[in-house]
Amino acid sequence: MERQENDDLAALLPEDILADVLRRVSTPRWLAVSRCVCKSWHAIVDGEGLLCTDLPFSGIFIQFKELPFPEFFSRPPSSGRPAISGNLDFLPPANKLHSHSDCYYVHDNCNGLLLISVDRFNPVTTRNAYVVNPATRRWDTLPARPPKHAAYIEDYYLAFDPRVSSYYQVFRIPYVCSTSEPGDQFDTLEEASEWPPSTYILHVFSSRTRRWERRSFVREGDAAGTVAKTRMYPAYNRLGSVLWRGSLYVQCQANFVMRISLCEDKYNMIKPPSATIEEFPYLGRSEKGVYLASIVAGNIRVFILNDVSVQAEWILKHDYNLDPVRAFGGQVYGPWILEDINYDSFHSSIPGVYKKEIDQETFEWNSDNGDFDENREVIEAHPRQYVDIEILGFHPYKEILFLCSSRTYKLDARAFAYHLNSFKVESLGSIYPTVHSYFDSGLANECRDVESFPYTPCFWIEQTQN
Repeated sequence: MERQENDDLAALLPEDILADVLRRVSTPRWLAVSRCVCKSWHAIVDGEGLLCTDLPFSGIFIQFKELPFPEFFSRPPSSGRPAISGNLDFLPPANKLHSHSDCYYVHDNCNGLLLISVDRFNPVTTRNAYVVNPATRRWDTLPARPPKHAAYIEDYYLAFDPRVSSYYQVFRIPYVCSTSEPGDQFDTLEEASEWPPSTYILHVFSSRTRRWERRSFVREGDAAGTVAKTRMYPAYNRLGSVLWRGSLYVQCQANFVMRISLCEDKYNMIKPPSATIEEFPYLGRSEKGVYLASIVAGNIRVFILNDVSVQAEWILKHDYNLDPVRAFGGQVYGPWILEDINYDSFHSSIPGVYKKEIDQETFEWNSDNGDFDENREVIEAHPRQYVDIEILGFHPYKEILFLCSSRTYKLDARAFAYHLNSFKVESLGSIYPTVHSYFDSGLANECRDVESFPYTPCFWIEQTQN
């Protein structure tokens, strides 16, 4: 009865007065809670633009497979915003990482949180797995996951939206093991069954309950195929994820994308684009939602997901010429800076390795800056040579794609911003770590691909454990 009376009183307030009251709610999370009270409050919060919807984009975490710590490649901090460090030295076992076999490995990120483990191949098999907020330097230790099924490999993905809740979830997604030997034998009935199944049972960790739980998700639409067909496609590379409008999008085998509705416990499989793409395209979020990028025949092909219905489809935005990236031979340093975390952690034990000091204050980066060299002049001035090009990620709010290029053994690795609407390319600076050669195993470029995570720091919440 008392709740009903309070609701009636709130309804009597004029809309402009109620908007002014809600405007005084200083914490975004509580404003998000207020938005869920009723339809009228929801409309006022959205209509007045009271809830900040964008976390600031600060840089990119880059995971070099041969280095113990991830590196952080960042833009100069804007005035009024605190500088963000990617150094994870505040985590418990940081002072014990001294060998090639030890590492902090980033498995996923979502809205300011990172999923990190000390074992890159088994992220949650022990208690050395963390959900980390680098901006607040706080973390949660994840409990060991339930035993895995021997027939599947698996990966883990974060789902966290601070505008809706301070709690996060970790999804464990199984993948069908590919055929490893010509004589491998599999169950005939299982091989002919649909994959994923019509009712998909996933293990999900919730920070609200502090435990792993089995959750059933009902499929809408068709399966990706049969188990036997899916087994033809390997899943040894890290597959990406995107959280967008209450759904978690996860890359699957055969270039399908699974869309998981977090509130409805439903999922559907999104077919790959009809146009040719590489085997492991990059899945990311940008200005208009969910994007896909793939390097094909020397160009980069970018798609935008049209997901207004269950029958979602990829729309080709454009094929972009990569010649300006291949031909670039100009200034390596600035305006972005690599934090060089591995050097700071190990330089005292590595003789003869010194970091070149860079005056960061002399650089200023603005993604709206139109001051570029013309692509034709760059190509004519610097003839082509072999370079390896990789995708670092999308700018979360602008149609900009970040790329890196390098020569053999990742030498002279540098980052670029490809502006997808103006077709201009901007050199951001070197991402080659000072101590990379010390940890170098001598493997070829294709065995040392980087993994990268565009990072938007979140200061709105505090982790509950540490």
